[in-house]
Amino acid sequence: MSLFAPRAAARALALGAVLLASGGCSSEGGELEGSASPLMDLRYERSEAQWSPGELAINFITPQGAGVNTKLKVSAFVGDMIPEGYVGPLQINLAEVLEGGAQRGAIGRSVLDEPARTFPQLEVGMLTVDGTPVTAGSRITGDFHVTFVNGTDVFSGRTIFGSFEATVQQ
Repeated sequence: MSLFAPRAAARALALGAVLLASGGCSSEGGELEGSASPLMDLRYERSEAQWSPGELAINFITPQGAGVNTKLKVSAFVGDMIPEGYVGPLQINLAEVLEGGAQRGAIGRSVLDEPARTFPQLEVGMLTVDGTPVTAGSRITGDFHVTFVNGTDVFSGRTIFGSFEATVQQ
């Protein structure tokens, strides 16, 4: 038996505890990560999925009085991607340029007492969902990552990423 085995086992247990504590894909609350996080608070209490004709949005929110603060909204035009009745997994290239020049995905934020924020275009972005149920109360799990294009905006070249377990809203 090696003298290093107990140390390796202790490191493995410590790493497991860190991964468990970080929540990875927690059902309620968490914090999004990336190089944009020092510039804005990305902690949230819950995530919600919203379907509208041809669009999927994942909202990371916290309550604010009678309303909510949307700490981050990751939305994607999916009308041309999902056949009728499909509820399986989906990988969405958020940075894809569609006909007309618009990107498939967009990032937004709406927080009380904070100026309206426009984020730069996406250099790279992926939204992955493990299933696409549309029934209110269903759960959607997945993750996303985005990198904004380089430029003069404070968020240029910065990243945001995270995992989610979102409840589908009406």
